[in-house]
Amino acid sequence: MSAAVQTPLQGLPRSPMPVPYTPTEPTASVPTSTFDASKHLAYSPPARILTMEDLQLENTPISPIAASDPFPLLSYEAVLEHRRELFSPEVIDNCLHRHLVGSAMLRGMAQKYTPFIQSFWNSPEVLAIVSNIAGVDLVPAMNYEICHTNIQLGSDGLEGVRATPVVPPIATTEPAATSESSQGPANEKTSYDNPIVNWHKDSHPFVIVVMLSDARSMEGGETVLMGGDGKTLSVRAPQMGSAVVLQGRHISHVALPATNMPERITIVTSFRPRDPTLTDETTNANVLRESHLTELFYQWTTYRLDMVAERSNIMAKALREKYAENVKKSDAKARPGMCRIETVNVDEMKSWVEEQIKYLQQTMYEMRSLEQE
Repeated sequence: MSAAVQTPLQGLPRSPMPVPYTPTEPTASVPTSTFDASKHLAYSPPARILTMEDLQLENTPISPIAASDPFPLLSYEAVLEHRRELFSPEVIDNCLHRHLVGSAMLRGMAQKYTPFIQSFWNSPEVLAIVSNIAGVDLVPAMNYEICHTNIQLGSDGLEGVRATPVVPPIATTEPAATSESSQGPANEKTSYDNPIVNWHKDSHPFVIVVMLSDARSMEGGETVLMGGDGKTLSVRAPQMGSAVVLQGRHISHVALPATNMPERITIVTSFRPRDPTLTDETTNANVLRESHLTELFYQWTTYRLDMVAERSNIMAKALREKYAENVKKSDAKARPGMCRIETVNVDEMKSWVEEQIKYLQQTMYEMRSLEQE
C-alpha cells in the first residue's frame, strides 16, 4: 500500500452517499441540473490503494499506483442526474453499441447530449479527487471517453435499455432474470465464461469505474486483476455512487457479471496525464469498433496535435531561456544575434524530434482501417 500524491480537496463533502429512496420517487421529469460539488459529491477516500509492486508488476512511467478500493464519490442526486441523461432517447438513439451477448454500451455522448455529465467529469473538484488517488495530475483522455457506460442486459435484452428508469431498482437477494446469455449461478467458471467485459487492458492510462445501480445485495460483479505472477486479485464491486480507480492500461482485468441484480450499470471515464511531457501511451485499440469514427478521429487527432504543439512550445521556451543565458555570458551588453556558445545540442534535439515523429506515427496507426485488424 502506498499513499498517493496529495492534492487539495478543500470544501468537498466527505460523508458516504445516502441511500434513502423509494422506487416510485418522481424524478423522471426533473430537468437536468448544473453540477454543484456541494450537492453532487459524497467523496470519502479509499481505505486502501494498491501499487503496481503489490500486484508484482513493474512501475509505469507515470505512476506507481495500480488500483484503489471502492470509495464513495457520487451523491444520490448525482447518480440520478447521470441516469437521467444517459438513458434519454437521444443518447440511446445515437450512442448505443452492442457488446457481448449479455451486455451493451453507451459511448461518446458527453459533449453533445449530456451537459451535466460533461461538466461533472471536467470539474476541478472531480479531477483533483481522481488525480490524488492516481498519484499524477490527470484530465479526461477525450470528451468521447467520458462516461462510457456498460450495461448488463436483463430478460428484455437490448430493447430493455430504453425502459431503464431514472431511479435505480431496489437491490434484491433473489437471482435476477437474464438475457439470452442465460447466466447461471455465481461460480468462477460461469463468471469467467460470461463476463460483462472480457479480459483486456484499457486503451487509456487511468480509468475510474462508478456503479450506477443499487448493489447492496449484489452477488458477483467484481473486477478481477491479473498480477505479474499470474495470480488474480478480486476488487469488490463498488456500491451505488462509489468508484474504483485503476491504471488499466498496464493491468489486465475482467469485469464479471452480477447474478442477482435487476440491472447492473457502470460508467467508465478514461484519463491521461495533463503534463504533455509525460509518457502518453493512449491508444484506440479497444474502441475502434465501438465508436463513431468521424467524431472519435477528430477528437483523437486534435488532442494529439495539441500535445505536440505543447511539447514544441515547452522545448522552444527552454531553448530561448538557455540562449538568453548564453548571450549574457558571451556579450557584455547581452546583445543577441551572434552568440558563439552552443545553445542547441544537436544529438539531444535529434532524440526529441524522433520522439515526436514516433508519436505522430502512432497517431496515424491508431486510425488504421478496421479491415487491418
